[in-house]
Amino acid sequence: MTEIADWLVTLEVMDADIAQHLTLSDIDPEKLAQQLHDRKTLLDKIAASTQAPSHPQWSEALARTKTLIDTLEEHKAESAKRLLQQRKGKQSVQLYKKFQ
Repeated sequence: MTEIADWLVTLEVMDADIAQHLTLSDIDPEKLAQQLHDRKTLLDKIAASTQAPSHPQWSEALARTKTLIDTLEEHKAESAKRLLQQRKGKQSVQLYKKFQ
């Protein structure tokens, strides 16, 4: 296998690890950030390579990237929603304490 093919296989494994991590109920943000950083570093290597990636493997990588971005956006929206609910709850408790 060529170096770029090895990188694409590594990228596929990384994507599977990230996807698995995103299914956990309690996501470790530091671990996720490190995984995404490692993924970006690998993508930078692929982009800087003089070899062109094979079309089917590269197409699959792009599709996984879109899925990953969509999943991250969903998690971001859900986290924002929970934070808003938590803040509203805290405000309600503070308001209630005023009347005690």
